[in-house]
Amino acid sequence: QATWLERRRCWGAGPGAKAELAKMGAPRLFTLSFLPRAVLQAFFMVLVAGIWLWIFGMFWTFMVIELPKDLGPYSQMSSLSMFLHRAFPMKESNDTKWEFKFDHILILANVMVLLMMRWAPTRLEIKEEADREMAQANKKSKAKKLAKALS
Repeated sequence: QATWLERRRCWGAGPGAKAELAKMGAPRLFTLSFLPRAVLQAFFMVLVAGIWLWIFGMFWTFMVIELPKDLGPYSQMSSLSMFLHRAFPMKESNDTKWEFKFDHILILANVMVLLMMRWAPTRLEIKEEADREMAQANKKSKAKKLAKALS
């Protein structure tokens, strides 16, 4: 494995730099064989977002419309019903049902993906990780030398 500094030096070096990076164990950014899995993951996230919005729509309809009907004309809305009514108003349907479109599903899927992604490590974090690995390797080599000297 190459250190972060060696990878950095080879990054913009020229036509043979990519082959050099591959020898060092640097990950490839794009491989065509990853495409089918990525497309399946994207469709899965759209499916999950659609199911989430459908279930949330059923819950919203129950809490905002059905529950106050069931409680009678003189009852007050519960605090959760009032929150849902104010936080997610449905002016398009005059508060009679929950509606969403495909672009809402895509937006929710993108937000969920962004929340699940890992933040890219900074240059300092990469350097600290390399230093930690070097320290562990040095510790192991010193232990081997000490074991050899004692035996």
